[in-house]
Amino acid sequence: MTVKKLTIISLISCLAYLSMIVFKVPISFLSYEIKDVIITIGAIYLGTTYGIIITFVVAILEMITISDSGIIGFFMNFISSVLYILPICYLYNKNKGIIKGIILGTILMSIGMFIFNIFITPIYMSVGLEETVKLLFTLITPFNIIKGALNGFLIYILYKPLLKAINKTNV
Repeated sequence: MTVKKLTIISLISCLAYLSMIVFKVPISFLSYEIKDVIITIGAIYLGTTYGIIITFVVAILEMITISDSGIIGFFMNFISSVLYILPICYLYNKNKGIIKGIILGTILMSIGMFIFNIFITPIYMSVGLEETVKLLFTLITPFNIIKGALNGFLIYILYKPLLKAINKTNV
């Protein structure tokens, strides 16, 4: 990895992390933030592997500084973001279109987090399976679908101008 790539990864990670601090909307024990928008655009620019690295760095930073959910929060944040960005980057790079990627990313993240939450929510919140299933259908899954759609909208309107600006700077 070159110093240039490491610097870009650091900058994108820093922007994504700062976006969580500046723009965080709490909804029950969940929170909406735009970090996945920044991470996804960074992953489109640098490549999927670097997007996963950025996701890892941001999740670690969040865990050791502002999170109150510890390693469970780290794991859930990391998995959620990776499930979201992978199909977007893959389909974008295969010239299949960003919209298809956003839709697939939202679906994959929502289904994946549904499955992970079946196991994690009872541990994290000390609730039974019945309460977990209720939370999944009334709060967690709708939240993930809306989060994916909102982030997708922001990605769609921002990625072309941002990539064009980055490419003009020869970074």
